[in-house]
Amino acid sequence: MVVASCAELTEPVTLPSSMTLERHDVTLMVGDLCVIHPVFIPDSLSNNTVFWMTDNPEVATFIMGDTLLGVSPGKTNAIAIAVTDYNKIDTCAVEVIERWTLPEEDFPHETIVYANVVVHGEPATDDHIIAAFIGGEVRGIGEMFEMRGHSVMRIRIHGDFVEPDEMDVQSVTLRCYTRSKHLLETFDYWLYFDGETHGTPSAPVRLEIR
Repeated sequence: MVVASCAELTEPVTLPSSMTLERHDVTLMVGDLCVIHPVFIPDSLSNNTVFWMTDNPEVATFIMGDTLLGVSPGKTNAIAIAVTDYNKIDTCAVEVIERWTLPEEDFPHETIVYANVVVHGEPATDDHIIAAFIGGEVRGIGEMFEMRGHSVMRIRIHGDFVEPDEMDVQSVTLRCYTRSKHLLETFDYWLYFDGETHGTPSAPVRLEIR
């Protein structure tokens, strides 16, 4: 009787020639979930399992295998290691930010922006959160409404009015967080907190991320 060896009974394992992540940076709001997909070459591997970890689980951690959870504000790295070849490693930079909420302080003045918002060639949707910042603090969050069949965003920015020669200290930055893509971007549009209204519902200013 001839007994086959273990080598003869086991199919050879094809090792990946490369394993890279589909993206190398993500931004999450606290509590948001994100799946980062690995890309293997060749893509016909029988085992394309990845071991996931982060170097700071207090900022972000993996749950349910490949699902990343934003835990607290900060920065960390998501690390992927191919199970069939521990030499195949790739990382993704992760930034976790606070969920955007309006300040509880009752500011006496407001600057209002009516805007037509376009993100990468498409009109903004509920997938986009638009916020106004002064000194790194959220002072306004955009709200969409319909105007003669078109969507217009109104951003009410709360603050204290200052003299014109002091406006530099109250410059306003407008940012967009895209939920589905876990992407944080800044509009190339700036203004000072001046207590005025910029644009109108029928003639809004244009906010665009190209």
